[in-house]
Amino acid sequence: MTKDNKVNEIGEEFSADEDFISKTQLKKEAKALQQFALELIELPDKKLKLLPLNDVTKTAVRDFHRQSGNIAKKRHLAFIGKCLRNDDAEQARVFLSEDKFAELRGEPSGDSVNSQWLNKLILEGDPAIQLILDEYDSLDRQTLRQHVRNINNAKVDNKRQGFTEKLRQYLFENGI
Repeated sequence: MTKDNKVNEIGEEFSADEDFISKTQLKKEAKALQQFALELIELPDKKLKLLPLNDVTKTAVRDFHRQSGNIAKKRHLAFIGKCLRNDDAEQARVFLSEDKFAELRGEPSGDSVNSQWLNKLILEGDPAIQLILDEYDSLDRQTLRQHVRNINNAKVDNKRQGFTEKLRQYLFENGI
């Protein structure tokens, strides 16, 4: 028996295939791709557009939030994982890790930009809404005004915090 050969249960000798990937390994890889898909789902549209992924994958990531039920979201997450398997997910991971170094270089992170706009909208109202609409055309004036009005009219701090979080989420979903 040579070093590369193995013996099965009935004593027959066979060579170990180095390209063989077990079912468990395939499942682990699929799970890892789904975890990466969860990271992609949290990205704003601006960063998602920059990623070296094909259009089918990007569309699938954007459509995840349209799914309403847990089972539908789980199924769609598996679909995104399948798209990533056909795409070069490792290249996208490298791109994202390089992008994280931009924060270390002193460039403002998306969260701080979001907070700056949030504070400006709450304090200034309509003039700030006009400024943000000039810069980001994906936003809706009526939605912004409603969120700001709810924050300013809230009498209880808990409600004000809840409305502020809704505005922050709206800005985040639109890439700000």
